[in-house]
Amino acid sequence: MTHAFRLLAMAAVAAVLAPQARGQAKPLRYSMPPGTRRVLQLTTQTETLVTTADQTARQVIEVPIRREILVIETKADPAEIRVVIAETPSSERLVAYEKNGTSQLAMVPESKRTRTLPPLLAAHRQDTTGRPLQPPPKPKQAMEAIDYAIAELRYLPIEPLAPKTPATRQVDLGVATLTLTTEYAETARVGTTTAAVLDTTGQLVFKDELGKRITVHTLNARSVWALDGSGLVSQRGTFSLTEKAGEATQKLTRTWEERLEERGQLTPDALATATTNLGIIEKAMTDAQANQFDEALKALEAYVAANPKGAWTPAVRNLQTSLAQRKVVSQPVQPSRLRLMLRDLQARRDQAGARGGNAQVAQFDRTIRQVVAVNAKQILMDAADPDPIVRDLATFGLAFLDDPQAVQQLQALVGDPSSQVRGTALVSLAIRAEPVKMSVLKERLADEDARTRGAAALLARSTIKPDDPATKDLLPAVLAVLSADLPWARNTATMTLLHLAPKGNVAAAGALIQAYGAETEQPLKTLYLAALRELTDVEADAIEPYQAWLKEKGGAAPAAPKPAPKDTPTPKG
Repeated sequence: MTHAFRLLAMAAVAAVLAPQARGQAKPLRYSMPPGTRRVLQLTTQTETLVTTADQTARQVIEVPIRREILVIETKADPAEIRVVIAETPSSERLVAYEKNGTSQLAMVPESKRTRTLPPLLAAHRQDTTGRPLQPPPKPKQAMEAIDYAIAELRYLPIEPLAPKTPATRQVDLGVATLTLTTEYAETARVGTTTAAVLDTTGQLVFKDELGKRITVHTLNARSVWALDGSGLVSQRGTFSLTEKAGEATQKLTRTWEERLEERGQLTPDALATATTNLGIIEKAMTDAQANQFDEALKALEAYVAANPKGAWTPAVRNLQTSLAQRKVVSQPVQPSRLRLMLRDLQARRDQAGARGGNAQVAQFDRTIRQVVAVNAKQILMDAADPDPIVRDLATFGLAFLDDPQAVQQLQALVGDPSSQVRGTALVSLAIRAEPVKMSVLKERLADEDARTRGAAALLARSTIKPDDPATKDLLPAVLAVLSADLPWARNTATMTLLHLAPKGNVAAAGALIQAYGAETEQPLKTLYLAALRELTDVEADAIEPYQAWLKEKGGAAPAAPKPAPKDTPTPKG
C-alpha cells in the first residue's frame, strides 16, 4: 500500500462465460462497459487465540467495508480494464475478548473497543482475468504474503474451466509459495440472476525460518459471478494459520463475506467527470513522488472544493493528510513547528504503547526518525537550550537520531538539572538500548523524581543482562523503585525485576509482596501476582500462597513500605 492511493490486485468486475469448442470447458473473463458502477459490502472478522503453558487469550475484531467500484476505461487490443475502487470502512470493532475462556469484554471501555480506519482510494489497470498489468513487489513479510494470497482468490483462472476438472496454478509470493485450485462448482440462480459458482482452495507454504514457525491450515473461498456480465454477486472465504514463538502458540483465523448491494451505469457526462477527476488525483500522486508536495496539495484542495460530497472525497481528504505529513518529514521546518510536532508524536506514541499497539508504535518510530533526520541540526541545538521544555522535546527526538552526537548528548542529559529532562534522557537511551555507567544508573535509580527512577529501571531492563555480575548490586536499587508514588515507575520496576531477578529470589519476592500490600491500583496488583508466579513457580491468584512461600524460604516478613519521596513538579514536554 502506498499511503491512501493503492495499486490493488483485485477488482469485483463482471465475469462472462463463453462456450469453448473443447468439450464443456469454458474460459472466464472480465467484461464490462466503461461507466459500470457497483457497490459491495465486505465484512471481515479476525480471531486471534494465543496459548501459553497455562493461559489463553482470545480476541475477535470485525471490520465492515463499503466498496464502490467504477470502470473508467476498457481497451480491446491489448485487452485492458482501468478500474477505480473507493473503500469506506466503518470503525474496526473489538467484538470478543477472553482470558482463559472467560469473557473480559465488559472490562474494556466502550471507547477502546473501536478504532477509526481511513477511507482509501485505489486505481489499477488489469487484464481480462483480473491480474494487474503492473504486479506489485513480492512480499517480504508474512502478513504481506497472507494479504496477497487472499487477494489472489479474486483472479479468474487463466485456463478454461470444465465441470469436475479443476484448474491449478502456482504463485511465487517471495517469502512463500501459493498453490491455488479452482473448480467450476455449479450454475445457480441468485434471485433473478443466473450465476457461476467457483470453489477455490489454496495451499500457502512459507519458506526458510518463516516455514519453521508458521503453518497455514485453511485458505478457501466460494465466489459467485453473474453470467449476465453484471459482476461479482458474492464471495465467502476463510483463512487460518498457526504460528509458534517460544512457548507461545498463536492461531489466527480470518473470515470474510462480500455481497453486491447496488449496481448501475454512469451517464456519459458523469463518466467524463470521473475520468477528469481521476486524472487530477493521479497527477497529484506523480507530483508527490517527485517531492513537489505544494503542487500536489494544491490540486487535491481544489478537487475537494469542487467535489465536497463526491464518493471519492473522503479518501482524497485522507490522501491530503498523508501527503501533508510526508511533506513535513521530508523538509526542515521552523523550530516552533518542530517542537509542536515532537510533542504530538511523543504523546501519540505513548498512547499507542499504553494500548499495546506495537505495530502503531513502530509506525510512529519510523515517522519520528524521518522528522529528526531532516531537522537534526535544530534538535542538537535544542538539546542545549536554556528552556527545559525545549530541551526535553529535543531529548525525546535524540532517541531516534542516527548521529554519534545523539548518544553523547543523551548521556550528558541524564544529569540535567531538570528531572523531566533526566527522565526523558533515560527513556531515550532505553529506546536506543545505549547504556550509561553503572554508577550513574544507580544514582538515577535513587533520583528524587519518581519518573526518573522508573526511567532508570527501564534503561536497566534494556541494557543489563541477567547474568551480568553487576545485577546483584543493582537489584536492591530496582526493588526500591517499587515504592515510587508514580504507577508507571512501579510498573517499570516490576518488569525490570522479572528480567533481572533469578528464579526463587527471596528479596525480589518479598519486595513484590510488600508492594502488593501497599498498592491501590488493581492492574498493578494483578501484575505483582503475575511476577510472583514467574519468580516462585507458585500458581495462585491471591497473595497468601506467596506469603507462605516466602516464609518457607526463610524470607523476612515485608516491612511497611516507606513513604515515597515527594517529587518536585517540573514542566512536561
